[in-house]
Amino acid sequence: MKKNLNLMILILAWTLIPCQVSNGQGSKARENNTRENNYREIMLRTLEKLNGASGQEQYLECVNQFERIARAEKTLWLPYYYGAYALTLMSFDETDGAKKDLLLDRGQEMVERAMEIAPDESEIHALQAFMYPPRIMVDPMQRGMVYMEKTFQSLEHAKALNPDNPRIYFLEAINKLNMPPSMGGGPDVARPLFEKAADLFRTFHHEDPLWPRWGEEVNRAELGKIQIN
Repeated sequence: MKKNLNLMILILAWTLIPCQVSNGQGSKARENNTRENNYREIMLRTLEKLNGASGQEQYLECVNQFERIARAEKTLWLPYYYGAYALTLMSFDETDGAKKDLLLDRGQEMVERAMEIAPDESEIHALQAFMYPPRIMVDPMQRGMVYMEKTFQSLEHAKALNPDNPRIYFLEAINKLNMPPSMGGGPDVARPLFEKAADLFRTFHHEDPLWPRWGEEVNRAELGKIQIN
């Protein structure tokens, strides 16, 4: 009788183990889903704020928020990416060269962290290219050739990773537009690049609402100016 009782207890114990494991896994899955939902919600809110930002203070609030998200989500590249993107936008508006460099230094740290997480992501290398022109603006004579070369190197790297990324051709077109014809630039050179970017923006789709989407409006506006002239 005692042996049968012990056997029944043992069988019951083994029967309960899968239930306990299953419950633990379910709880972990719910926890992960909640964290994912919270991450997406705060990212979408911060992106909405960034898209409507006007003035350095509002941009800086977004930068700081992306930085906080990045510290909490250390394996995700998008918070670092958008922090660097916001700092680059700030740098274009900053007229003091030393302050411009400081903003870009901080942005460079963030874009490098994003590259560490996702080294083969085309969007990050395109963003790196976007960060070089404001460096040139600090001292065009001394920095122009160095950072222009870095810009096109980053764009070529981005293109090798994803030739259908519209931001590559948009940024290439902007840079060519602002170069003199004697250096291989000008409107005639930029136009086909703007047109290629426009075609890719029209067909671009990514299921993740957090995925980068910037550049299309400016591309359309610049292409329109060239077509009028």
